[in-house]
Amino acid sequence: MKPAEHNILNEGSDFYIYTPSKTALRTFFYPLRVGSFRYEQGYRQERSSFDSFLLMAIRRGAFAVSTEQGEQGEQRAGEGSFVLVDCYQHHSYRAIEDSDVLWLHFDGPQARAYFELINGKLGTVFSLRDPSYALTRLSGIFTTFHTQQRVSEPKMAKHITDILTEFAVAASDSTPSPQRQPHIIEHVLSYIANHLSEPLPIEELAGLAYMSEYHFIRVFKKETGYTPHAYIIDSRMHAAKYLLLNSDATLKQLCDECGFTDPSAFCAAFKRKTGMSPMEFRQHGAPAPEPAATRP
Repeated sequence: MKPAEHNILNEGSDFYIYTPSKTALRTFFYPLRVGSFRYEQGYRQERSSFDSFLLMAIRRGAFAVSTEQGEQGEQRAGEGSFVLVDCYQHHSYRAIEDSDVLWLHFDGPQARAYFELINGKLGTVFSLRDPSYALTRLSGIFTTFHTQQRVSEPKMAKHITDILTEFAVAASDSTPSPQRQPHIIEHVLSYIANHLSEPLPIEELAGLAYMSEYHFIRVFKKETGYTPHAYIIDSRMHAAKYLLLNSDATLKQLCDECGFTDPSAFCAAFKRKTGMSPMEFRQHGAPAPEPAATRP
């Protein structure tokens, strides 16, 4: 659904409403509304009461947030911050810069207990040393609705539990286990592998990582040794080689599958990369590596 409020850009903004089952109401954490909005500076929301708890991840820009949980005045939530609000109490928030925000209204039998634990230690606005674990799961909830996947209430509950538990761990000053914190770049690599036939613009990939394009390119290269563009080209070449050797796909089909829009440009790039044309590669396979030089 598209937002109908003032100061929210229609393009790039979507939200979804979910009605939980009676089983979920009794048993699980459950989503009620989830969205990704592009706010314009000047947006404001104020409620005396609402039917949920609200989690916001500030991907870009900044918000000012006011609640009744003991903090004095407004708190600033900048890029990379999380906001956790008890919407059953009076609250307000406003965009003090143009902002991109991923948000979730949720509830559940243990929601208040988690909220009080987290809010009591971290407050309404906070940051994590490594936000990737929580962001990946929040993104997973939004993606489930955005791509019209089947909604599994136990899986939704697990995602929300994982997010809140990560916050609770931060509140207790413990170091989260690295085994359960897949790096956000790994999430992007998985996305690239599963969407090679699509354009994969840097802006989209940076959005998946909740980073600015400049910061994303720098972090991506540090983690992988490649720029995003070089990694995508290399991934497409690897996929093309596999299809050439293991399928009867035509050149056009291969280009469509691997995301190359121009067969002629693909053939030229492939020859530069391998030293042979795609059809020569299909007939003869990969060239043997040159023998290592030996001392005289």
